[in-house]
Amino acid sequence: MTSPPDDGAPSLDRLRADVRALLQRLEANDRQFRGLARSVFRVQEEERRRIARELHDGIGQNLTALKHQLSLLTVEARDPALLAGLEAGVDLCTQTLADTRELSRLLRPQVLDDLGLAAALRWLGRAVGEKAGLTVAVDADAVPALDDELQTLFFRIAQEALTNVVRHSGAREALIAIGVRGGQAVLTVWDDGRGFDVAAALSAASEGASSGLGGMRDRVALHGGWLRLESDADGGTRVQAAVPLADGAAP
Repeated sequence: MTSPPDDGAPSLDRLRADVRALLQRLEANDRQFRGLARSVFRVQEEERRRIARELHDGIGQNLTALKHQLSLLTVEARDPALLAGLEAGVDLCTQTLADTRELSRLLRPQVLDDLGLAAALRWLGRAVGEKAGLTVAVDADAVPALDDELQTLFFRIAQEALTNVVRHSGAREALIAIGVRGGQAVLTVWDDGRGFDVAAALSAASEGASSGLGGMRDRVALHGGWLRLESDADGGTRVQAAVPLADGAAP
């Protein structure tokens, strides 16, 4: 008497094949999602670049011309009240022009496109430090070869982290450093200010209550990297972001 055929083996093989196909579809969908999300950020940065250029080249130049015309009128003004009004107009133009240029640089600093990440981080440290009374050291001598997208990513993370330092920490000193470690480009932003509850902050970010931390974490994850937060009431706060380097990238 012969044994009945084993019907379990073909079914198991089919199940394994179905699981493999499902995993492949999930991986393909994940790659597609990452690509779409990164495209959204690229479009966002292009729009920032366009608006920054319009502010600098359009509104900025018009304000400069208006300031020049008002200055010429002050030379010819004889009435004290008129002269005072013209001088006030010149001062207002000067302040508005400075604000417009600062907004343009914050939207998309020209130095990032012209001179690269290292120069942009040094500019960011100076600009934020001078305005907030914060001493910001920048160690960017070992910046690896990065494409435009990753340079923008690291700049935005440093910008957001420094903004949080100024708003919440009460720090006196801060550090921005970037280099290569274990095949990854690693950005570190440290400050000596008040610490915070990291778990609570990340929980708030996951629930959408805090867009800054959540945005940094999500943007790094889209490039296959990680974001780490360390904070202590006595030892300040450290934000680290790392992204794998492409083959051949070097300091």
